[in-house]
Amino acid sequence: MSEKTDFYNRLNLSPNASEKEIRRAYRQAVKKAHPDVNKQDGATRLFLDIQEAFKVLSDPKLKEAYDEGREPSEPSRVKTAVTYSRPALYRIDEPQIIYALLHIITTQKQQENPELPINIAIVLDTSTSMQGRRMQLLKAATREITRDLNEEDRFSIITFNDRANVLIPSYHERNVSQVEAKINSLIAEGGTEIFQGLEAGFHEVRKVITHNYVNHIILITDGHTYGDEGNCLNLAEKAAEMDIGISGLGIGNEWNDEFLDEVTTTAGGQSFYIEHPKEVKDFLKGTISNLKKSYSRNITLNINKSAGVNLLSVFRLLPEVTPLSPTAQIQLGSLKYDKPHQLLLELLVKPLPEDIETFLIADAHLEIKRKKSSFTIPLALNRPISSQEEEPVPPPDMLYRAISRLTLYRLQEKAQEDLKKGKPDVAYQRMINLASHLMSKGEDSLAKTVMEEADHIKSHHTFSPDGKKQIKYGTRRMMLPGNIPEDLP
Repeated sequence: MSEKTDFYNRLNLSPNASEKEIRRAYRQAVKKAHPDVNKQDGATRLFLDIQEAFKVLSDPKLKEAYDEGREPSEPSRVKTAVTYSRPALYRIDEPQIIYALLHIITTQKQQENPELPINIAIVLDTSTSMQGRRMQLLKAATREITRDLNEEDRFSIITFNDRANVLIPSYHERNVSQVEAKINSLIAEGGTEIFQGLEAGFHEVRKVITHNYVNHIILITDGHTYGDEGNCLNLAEKAAEMDIGISGLGIGNEWNDEFLDEVTTTAGGQSFYIEHPKEVKDFLKGTISNLKKSYSRNITLNINKSAGVNLLSVFRLLPEVTPLSPTAQIQLGSLKYDKPHQLLLELLVKPLPEDIETFLIADAHLEIKRKKSSFTIPLALNRPISSQEEEPVPPPDMLYRAISRLTLYRLQEKAQEDLKKGKPDVAYQRMINLASHLMSKGEDSLAKTVMEEADHIKSHHTFSPDGKKQIKYGTRRMMLPGNIPEDLP
């Protein structure tokens, strides 16, 4: 296997796994890796590696000898914990919802490791709508960022409108004056075709891609793209497979926030919204600084749900608040030294079997990809089963706050759905309700924006472009945890 040389990693097992767990993991791995099923390149090698690992780990004497000579476990440097919204599941005749808050943190300190160099492509929208002050501020921010990059960092700059132009290629020798002269020459013209820019950025990152770097595309746009959304999403999937992250910044109110959310989260990144172009510099500096503080290149959460379980939603709360697709494989982006990951999972569990005392909600594992290696951490999401007669226990404070603020975020989502269904009166009432909750939490400025938007919905039966994004990203930011645990159980 290319990166998973450890026998336990090959079977997605903990070194403390029992004989029964080893056999079960082997059966699951073989089903996925058998060449008759897996037609991808390298499937035969993968299958043989799994066979080799099982042959050793299933034999007590061979396993003991292997464990004695095994290198210290990399996963010991990453700690995980799960906080549940309830201590048990109820044995009832109807579906029930349970929330799981997953914490992921590295025990290593950044001082023990040098900053990871970065391999980035900065993809800039230079369509006509970017002319004037926006273009001047974009140029200034890009110039400043290129000055701050280290010698080992690799970067390229791509501009796009109706077509893409590689302004600074990845193999370009570092010459500050020439780079700045090219940035200064930018002009705004033409339409907006995001795929052209993303594709060019993807190819520039791929030219020098290496596991020793954090590989990333940074997209900045202020407009809609038309007709190439599918191509953009396909490219994001390819980027995810190669551990190339994508972050996106939308300026103003004309860009498609749902589309940019989908593209960035597919590749383990996130989208941001700013009202004023002067904030572009802070966005670029913050994004690059965070990339350099990476402990890992990427984290992937793989979830194998039990029968009768539906994953309704997934929200990354840290390091940035981002809704993620509730799929079997979720890209989480890189793990930072100074910031843990927090993931809120909402699960619907159908009526439980009668003959069990503990229910396995999902058999999951994290895949942590570092510089030259990767390892996995098994996760079992399970709860004991209890009778309904017991006194309900409120969720832990941290989880309660996350759930309550998720409810506020969903109020604006539901209002958007109401308008699509032709129910402006229902949407108006939801916004009034949202404003009331925001005021009770001391969010007066956002509450005022929501009230103004409610009036706009009442008069025009639609959201205003500005109001929609201000409320969406405003309620999303509220979900950031008020306190970050420094240690995990």
